[in-house]
Amino acid sequence: MKKIKNFQRLLAFLSITGWSLAIYALLIFDKARPDRAIGYYLSKGASVRLAWDPIQTVQLEYIIWACAAISFVSLAFNYYFAHHSKMGYWFNIPLLLLSSVAAGLYITFVI
Repeated sequence: MKKIKNFQRLLAFLSITGWSLAIYALLIFDKARPDRAIGYYLSKGASVRLAWDPIQTVQLEYIIWACAAISFVSLAFNYYFAHHSKMGYWFNIPLLLLSSVAAGLYITFVI
C-alpha cells in the first residue's frame, strides 16, 4: 500500500510540474510570436505587432517539448501501475500530452 501512495505522489508531482510548465508557456506565448491575421486587424483598426522575440520563441518551444516529455513519462508510469495495481488512470496526463504535442508541432512547423 505504501508503494502505491508513493507512486501517486510521484504522479502528482509530474502532473503539477507539467501543468506548471504549460501555464508558464502560455504566459510567454504572446511575446514569442507575431500577429498572424494582419488584414483582419487592420480592417478592425487594431494595432499590429510585426516583430517578436526569437529567443523567447525558442524558449517556448523547449518548454512545450519538456511538457510533452514529462507527460509522456507520467503516462508511461500511470499505464504500468494501472495494469499492475488497483489504481486507475489519470485523465489529466493524456490531456497534457495531447495539448503539448499539438502545441509543439504547431510551433515547430508553423511559427
